[in-house]
Amino acid sequence: MARDLRLFYYFRLLATSYLWMPIFWRFMTERGLGFDEIMLLSALYSVVVIIVEVPTGALADRIGRRESMMAGSLALVASGVVAYFAQNLLVFAIAETLAAVSMSLCSGADSAYLYDLLAANGRSHEYARREGTASAWHQAGSAGAFAAGGLLGEIDLALPYVATAVVGLGAFCIAFAMRDEASAGGGRVQVVAKETSVSVEMRSYMQHMGEATRELMRSKRLLWAIAFSAVVFVLLRATIYLYQPYLNARGFGIAETGFVFAGVYLVATFVAQKGHLLRRRLGEKTLVWGLLGTLALSFVLLNQISGQWALCLLAVQAVANGLYSPLVKPLLNREISNSARRATMLSMESIARRVAMGVFSPIAGYYGASSAMYLCGGIGFVGIVLLALFVRHAHLHGRQRRTCTLPMCAPVAAAESD
Repeated sequence: MARDLRLFYYFRLLATSYLWMPIFWRFMTERGLGFDEIMLLSALYSVVVIIVEVPTGALADRIGRRESMMAGSLALVASGVVAYFAQNLLVFAIAETLAAVSMSLCSGADSAYLYDLLAANGRSHEYARREGTASAWHQAGSAGAFAAGGLLGEIDLALPYVATAVVGLGAFCIAFAMRDEASAGGGRVQVVAKETSVSVEMRSYMQHMGEATRELMRSKRLLWAIAFSAVVFVLLRATIYLYQPYLNARGFGIAETGFVFAGVYLVATFVAQKGHLLRRRLGEKTLVWGLLGTLALSFVLLNQISGQWALCLLAVQAVANGLYSPLVKPLLNREISNSARRATMLSMESIARRVAMGVFSPIAGYYGASSAMYLCGGIGFVGIVLLALFVRHAHLHGRQRRTCTLPMCAPVAAAESD
């Protein structure tokens, strides 16, 4: 197991190391796109993910998590190459579509691979801690990529896209070197004989997704966790599009922006690594509400201040970014009882996040980057109210049945499996 776990961490390090992240706003505006068009591309990204997320999750359940991760890495290579040559909105849309397919092929599949790897070795109780470590590797990879992307962007704004393609090729090689035993041990659905007809396979896929959907709708705990994940995801994802114009308006250069992005993700790396300890010491309930409330307030304050205080608020948001995966992934995974549908159901959670982001993006593009900061704050505070009402309703309903229906109604048993 140690070898595959180490390779998995390496995959997380490279698979989402987007060197173009701190420069894409300047790159796209230099090639004629406005902020509203950039946000439309963000919406397109979300739409593509919504369309392909469940099929790719079901594909990962059936052909293997590793194979899905390999395909996602190759899609990232293609996205970087297309973006390098893009000169108009249409070609950028193709690159964005490929990036969305890449993310969808890896999303859910990688978490399912990790969970099944641990479960196959009788160590599923380590998942929260291992997910935090994997998130730290992801954040560290992003930090290094952002610093390098800013430096390359100073030379040529297109170079980070080439470098991202090279990194994606490295992620493919690492996934190729990983073994399939983790998926087989954790309930991977075996593909039937090769001569199976396409129609039979399609019915099998539809049955698989239908069963996963019914299981999801029966679990209020899982529905609540998905709703919480969607609200926080929108706020964290929005920073990708808002930081660059925000820093540019305050005089930060290309390389400086890259270093700020890198610093933000280094903070997130440290927090992700310690996420399981924070859950144990502060409690899951405190972290859940504290994370969302702090994020909402930080967006409101960002437009009011500048200088070092603004950087402090970016650091606060980095803490939230680091906590997100170690906090949300255990919430989700412990409510999925059937591992054969794990990747599919995690893909459904990703769809919910992307629907929320797809709605947010064009609205933010219409109002502009500065007003979008206030929009994010409003989303955070409204989300707190709605989620709290959901908990209160479920708690009152649960009292009638002498049980609670949501994770937030009572302490998690033994801090879960930390």
